Amino acid sequence: MSNTSFTFELRGGETSGELTRFLPGEGVQGSVRITPDIDLNARHVYVRLLWHTEGRGDRDEVVITQEDVFQGVLRAGTPVHYTFHFRLPDEPWSYAGHYVSIVWEIEASIDLAFMRDPRDQIAFILAPD
Repeated sequence: MSNTSFTFELRGGETSGELTRFLPGEGVQGSVRITPDIDLNARHVYVRLLWHTEGRGDRDEVVITQEDVFQGVLRAGTPVHYTFHFRLPDEPWSYAGHYVSIVWEIEASIDLAFMRDPRDQIAFILAPD
């Protein structure tokens, strides 16, 4: 089992509490630094733009787009750095309700054979002014 470290940085947007807010149709760009604690033979390293629901009922998840940023061996203790740029759709907007919430995220994951895929994400807000 790997204890891989993921560190995200988002550029642009506007700080809103602990999250960054972006406007519909705006670009979200940034980077992710990945540092594995053991050598990993990555079939793929993906960076995805997605939203999901939280709350009552079934969880829905929609991947808007993804980039396959790397294939090969990630060396233990050696950080790798990947940049991303995604154009945000016009909807659905972020929403925090009593029964259901809509959460937008950038997610990075490492596709591994016969192991649980390490992954992490950073949430942000998609909403108009």
